[in-house]
Amino acid sequence: MKTIGFIGLGLIGGSIAKTIRKFHPDYHILAYAKHKETLAAALSCNAIDAVLEEKDERYHTCDYIFLCAPVSNNIEYLKELKDIVSENCLLTDVGSVKEPIQTAIKELDMETNFIGGHPMVGSEKSGYAYANDHLLENAYYFLTPSERTLFQLTTKFSSFIQGLGALAVSLKPEEHDFITAAISHVPHIVAAELVHLVRRADRNNGMLKQLAAGGFKDITRIASSSPVMWQQICLKNSENIS
Repeated sequence: MKTIGFIGLGLIGGSIAKTIRKFHPDYHILAYAKHKETLAAALSCNAIDAVLEEKDERYHTCDYIFLCAPVSNNIEYLKELKDIVSENCLLTDVGSVKEPIQTAIKELDMETNFIGGHPMVGSEKSGYAYANDHLLENAYYFLTPSERTLFQLTTKFSSFIQGLGALAVSLKPEEHDFITAAISHVPHIVAAELVHLVRRADRNNGMLKQLAAGGFKDITRIASSSPVMWQQICLKNSENIS
């Protein structure tokens, strides 16, 4: 039996927790989230077993820890975890940009136990309320181990991810960030800017908004995703996006 820790239980973190529960009902799942309502909901549906504090010695018991907060927040949490986690614990994240956290991992001398992760899944909806246990099914799950990541950890974690129904793909951090800029980040910016364009062009009677049909809604659906998350993505991957 393994113990899995989560920092952040939004759409992605919550979905991973629920998927682990589905495939490994005996695993012990612990979680911290900023909103108490999120943790209460996760406890009530048995997605997690116990609630952690932001700074909690119980992280030391974890075999895997998933960092599921926005990119900059994940980096800050790493600093807190450095002196708590066990030497055999695997740290991973789910962020859409990899080079910044890889740089932080190197500076903190935590490379041997870290594998960057990014499931290529999502929705315009955000938050634990939209998490489900089939979001990872047949989805590409990018893994970005560093040059110093222990080989056996990479192999074990890749098998674990594939055991959750996802398709593990290993990339270098810089390759990942270039790829996601093209197939994820730029499309989001295009969708968001199209919404702004129509808003600016609309008259006082709101005719454009009123008449926008299926095609417009399909191409702009992702524009309603979390602005906090997307602000950080754009700032952290700006060169590739440009």
